[in-house]
Amino acid sequence: MKHYLFNDAKYDPVTLLPVTDRGAWVATSLGGMWSILHPHPRDVYVDDLAWGMARTCRYGGQLKHNVELYSVAEHATAMTWWAIESGRVTHVEDALAILLHDASEAFYGDIPTPIKKLLPDYKIMEDRAQLVITDAFGLTPKNTLIRKIEIKEIDVRIRIDERLSIIEEPALTAGLDVIWDNDPDLERLGVDVTCLLPSQARAAFMSCMTWVCENMPYRDPAIEPLIELHLSRVSEPVCGMLPKKLEVVDSPFATREDTCHDDAEIIL
Repeated sequence: MKHYLFNDAKYDPVTLLPVTDRGAWVATSLGGMWSILHPHPRDVYVDDLAWGMARTCRYGGQLKHNVELYSVAEHATAMTWWAIESGRVTHVEDALAILLHDASEAFYGDIPTPIKKLLPDYKIMEDRAQLVITDAFGLTPKNTLIRKIEIKEIDVRIRIDERLSIIEEPALTAGLDVIWDNDPDLERLGVDVTCLLPSQARAAFMSCMTWVCENMPYRDPAIEPLIELHLSRVSEPVCGMLPKKLEVVDSPFATREDTCHDDAEIIL
């Protein structure tokens, strides 16, 4: 399957203009500009994604007082390693689909879900950017078998791990109740929430991406040069390696019957 770098025909002609001529934009970590309304795959740089995600805090920054940060980058990296270790993904395309599932938040921030539901225009911008980013990496419905609903399931399950580690009571129990009201049988992933600092989260994200691209097979080998191009443009390369430990931790709070979470352990 031959892969053309980018199919400009499917993008609005405005996206072919210089970023400064496409309307509102935000600055990126490399000193570039990201068009808020008219992004294009050629504007995507791994550095901007990694740093933006590593510096963006989940849960609106409303974490326990002794937790400095829990970033989008750490969240996505933990989900990806879990999917690899559990055998849920076996190819580069599927692993990258998980690693990049929140990549648009590098530019648009992580808006808490209840607020996002009240901002339909924001959701449109976020979804458009997400499509642009996946296109930039050559990910398509044909070469990516893991579906959004599967990624969403992993995403919701890891929220149980995250909340047990970084959310204070009584919001902890209330949030878990919301999750279990939707699916009483849902179980946590059992991953280690370490709350990395931005530079550490960026390195973990890049290490995961590099390891995936160097060690997993491609379903569509034609996109490999495109991925290599992205990695070659990284200003501070990180060697790809498995994490020192991928702890699957036991928890007494794995079932809904446990309602008291005061002694939930924070792993820092």
